[in-house]
Amino acid sequence: MSNEVLILIGVVSVIALLTLMIKGKVHPFIALGLVSIAVALSAGIPMGKVIPTLISGMGGTLGGVALIVGLGAMLGKIIEKSNGADVLASWLLDKFGAKRAPFALAMTGFIFGIPVFVDVGFIVLIPIIFSVARRLGGNMLVYALPIGLSMLTVHVLMPPHPGVVAGAQVLNADIGLVLGLGFVAALPAVLIGQLFIPFFTKNNFVSIPTSSDLIEYQKLRAQEDNGLPSFGTVLAMIVFPLVLIMLGTVTATTLPEDSVVREFFSMVGASPFALMAAVCLSSYVLGIKRGWGKDQLEEILNSALAPIAGIILITGAGGMFGKVLGASGVGKALADVLSSTGLPVLLLAFILAALLRAAQGSATVAVITTATILAPAITSAGYVGVQAALVAAAIGAGSMTLSHVNDSLFWVWTKFFGITISQGLRTWSILTTIYGSIAFGFICLMWAFV
Repeated sequence: MSNEVLILIGVVSVIALLTLMIKGKVHPFIALGLVSIAVALSAGIPMGKVIPTLISGMGGTLGGVALIVGLGAMLGKIIEKSNGADVLASWLLDKFGAKRAPFALAMTGFIFGIPVFVDVGFIVLIPIIFSVARRLGGNMLVYALPIGLSMLTVHVLMPPHPGVVAGAQVLNADIGLVLGLGFVAALPAVLIGQLFIPFFTKNNFVSIPTSSDLIEYQKLRAQEDNGLPSFGTVLAMIVFPLVLIMLGTVTATTLPEDSVVREFFSMVGASPFALMAAVCLSSYVLGIKRGWGKDQLEEILNSALAPIAGIILITGAGGMFGKVLGASGVGKALADVLSSTGLPVLLLAFILAALLRAAQGSATVAVITTATILAPAITSAGYVGVQAALVAAAIGAGSMTLSHVNDSLFWVWTKFFGITISQGLRTWSILTTIYGSIAFGFICLMWAFV
């Protein structure tokens, strides 16, 4: 099948998917399944392999997402029920003020996003986002967009995140240079990108979800101090799993493979283990130690799981759709067509990563695939050192753009905050492209000097 036909199949599949969900009001899980089957058959995947491909995509996505979302939701519920989220929200508002709350959330996401994957840090910080939003009121997008976008920016541009690390290794770029140049591109992208958010929140309003068991701010402030966990305690419960994950990453890159310390942290620094440990620790420190009974703790943990069942299924279905697009050859077709255009290597890196991201959903896969395709050209052109690092950063910037319905983070972000698909496409999808383009602009400026 020709590249042109495969690309056409990919474009039509996305249009069909959006039409089913937005116009037809078909549940996203069903729509993703139906369109995935249609794409598989249209692209020539044998009928006997269609369902195994869907199962592989679903299982590959849920293998990590279900554990992270489930355990993260438990940790978030403990922090919320202990009033810990309100304590942190009070601190943020006291330090930055109500007008700067979105900026404070963005910087929180930027800092927390450096050592951990975007999905882990995002899930853990959700109680704080809700608490700040419920205090100040207004549009949920005002609070949800800055922190989500800042964490994604860090995720695609700065090591130790897997996509940019793998891309740098394929291009033989120095990780330290990629980290420094990625930071120089990421920080202004977040700061400047926030200036665009009001243009989208002005015309897209999302009500802030209420919580019947949320203690009102006035009542909270009227309580005795000893009735609330301290700021340091709550912060420690959030930072604890992030530190474990960071230690796992650091030891994996600095210690030899046969090191006992590296082997130990490869287990405890894995995201599911770190979150499991954080749930156990916070259950005691924020719960049992402060008077919760065993039955109460069990009820709180159970209440965290019911709301995320739909999120997990839809996220897995998004992975299923992305898997089918990859198996059908749509991504490879895009790469083949673009690589023969003769575009400047930096621009080609950005565009190719962006289109691969749009085609199959995963920023990490987009980075690795783009780097693999461009590696021979980078070598033959003699790009080394800063040049190779900037190409890796440009690929990362491209992989941030065009996040839509085949991206698991798109579903986590929209479903947790009660945002409709069309609202997500009009805000998140466009702003990820703006943030990625701003980062690419700064990468081009650095390229001009080298």
